[in-house]
Amino acid sequence: MDKEPSLFSNMTPVDWMLAAVFTAVVGWLVQSFFPPWGWLIGIIVALGLLYLAKRRRDRLQGRGEQE
Repeated sequence: MDKEPSLFSNMTPVDWMLAAVFTAVVGWLVQSFFPPWGWLIGIIVALGLLYLAKRRRDRLQGRGEQE
């Protein structure tokens, strides 16, 4: 069975800062189009996009195939 690395592994403080800023910007942007629940939709969308980006980055760096 292939073990996928933890979502939170190999994250630097800069990665965390960028993820927080990205989540805030997406939340604010979606809120401006879909009030009053846009911020929640934006956060969910941002977290989904961050998950996909992190998984792809780990795969490109060769970390996705380690056991």
